[in-house]
Amino acid sequence: MATRHTVTLALGDPPVELTAWDEIAITHDLRAPASGFALTVWREPDGERWNSVLESARLYAPLTLTVDGAVQLRGSIERMRPGGNRSGAPLTLGGRGLAGAAMTAHVDPALSLRGVSLADALTRIFRPLGIPVTVGVAASDARAVQAGARPGPVRQGTHRLHHRVDRYRPRPGTTVWQAADTLCRRHGYLLYAAPTAAGLGLVVDRPAYDAPVERSLTRTKVRRDNGGVLAWEGNILEGFRDVNATEVPTEVTVFGHSGLDAPQDARHRGRVSNDVLMAHPLVASSFYERPHYLRDPRARTPQVAEQRARRELARAMEEFDVYEATVQGFSQDGHLWAINATVHIDDELAGVRGDWLTTRVTFTRSRAGGHVTRLRLVPRGSLVIEPDPEV
Repeated sequence: MATRHTVTLALGDPPVELTAWDEIAITHDLRAPASGFALTVWREPDGERWNSVLESARLYAPLTLTVDGAVQLRGSIERMRPGGNRSGAPLTLGGRGLAGAAMTAHVDPALSLRGVSLADALTRIFRPLGIPVTVGVAASDARAVQAGARPGPVRQGTHRLHHRVDRYRPRPGTTVWQAADTLCRRHGYLLYAAPTAAGLGLVVDRPAYDAPVERSLTRTKVRRDNGGVLAWEGNILEGFRDVNATEVPTEVTVFGHSGLDAPQDARHRGRVSNDVLMAHPLVASSFYERPHYLRDPRARTPQVAEQRARRELARAMEEFDVYEATVQGFSQDGHLWAINATVHIDDELAGVRGDWLTTRVTFTRSRAGGHVTRLRLVPRGSLVIEPDPEV
């Protein structure tokens, strides 16, 4: 496990490399597309160098961050906070990856998509932003590049990108990312962003539950001094399991009705029970019911109503069982920690054991704390993307 890493930062155009800073934090999140960052730069003794940093630090100026040669962020500055106190004169910069623009910009409501492939639709949605986008980067390639592997030719998941978009027209106020995510969800795919050599990569895939396990988190009980002193060993500095059923329903029922062109007006419902909740080892054997009832005018058949119920239940269960851990360093066995990667957990203290999926990775480097990684993981199979042909 490496506890020290080579982190490079370049900002502006032409790029200026930062050689000293107090703290940098960058977050990759499988469910939040734009990697956010926060950077605090301290005034250097060399006034000329400091002035060049100030000249390059402009809102929307590009910023690139690499860890041990692996590109972790291609983004832009969206917030600046210059100033000072008795301790010094820091400059705090914040922003997001290139996908941040897609989360803010609205798609043109005059755009009309009909009978085009999913790849063509995503390309046309992103084109007005002027961002260099590679549509359909393979999830395994994105994971490998983020983990530090040497980037090769960009492969695409062609079978997913060939799905046809029958008809889509965005409503006014729909962001570029919302439009793209909607089209992917129609076919049951997860959409997330990853940096590439050219710019922004769009990964259209499903959670990688079948990915090989290349990393582990351990905390086991041992006795030292001839069995006298009880201690914990492993790479987990801090680890907690958060099981939260506050907003979790025991079952979901969706009511719908047939379309206007149906031969007769028919009302129907789709009901799905929360079997995962019932079978969870930390849930009591008997408890009060917590049903949810929804009406969806788009649920024109019982099958669509049931699918909508499954989707609502899956969303409610995304935060039900979460494990968060902190480890020293950014990597394990030469692999940087990465999202959409499977990790084996053996934590006797928190009572967690098994293969879990990494949904969030936060790298932090500071003068006081060194290199630290914070991870968020969910059990295999708990993140479900239900197809939604009606969106």
